Amino acid sequence: MTTTINDDLVVEGALSAANIIMGSVIMNPEVNVPTPTEVKFNHPQVPARDLLNPLPQSLPNVMVTAVSQDPWTKIRELGTRFSSMTGVTIYIYRTNDADTVVNWLSWQEPNL
Repeated sequence: MTTTINDDLVVEGALSAANIIMGSVIMNPEVNVPTPTEVKFNHPQVPARDLLNPLPQSLPNVMVTAVSQDPWTKIRELGTRFSSMTGVTIYIYRTNDADTVVNWLSWQEPNL
């Protein structure tokens, strides 16, 4: 079933969808070295027989943001690598070794 909304959509309360996963991780970086942390999640794998499109499912998109009092001075880089249906590796590069909370958001494009 597909519903098309041609107007503003206001959602009150929690927003939930099977293809959106989010969370936080505390990273313990080494000084002046890109430091990885592996985050595990589970995007549901759609059985091939249920796909309308014969192309393989796309990998999840992952967005990360660090919680810091000194953005772009102590945290020089933050990024992801090796995104898969079951997780992602987050990298942080800091000029000090302060533990850092990193929020992440992952979403899976529908294979229509």
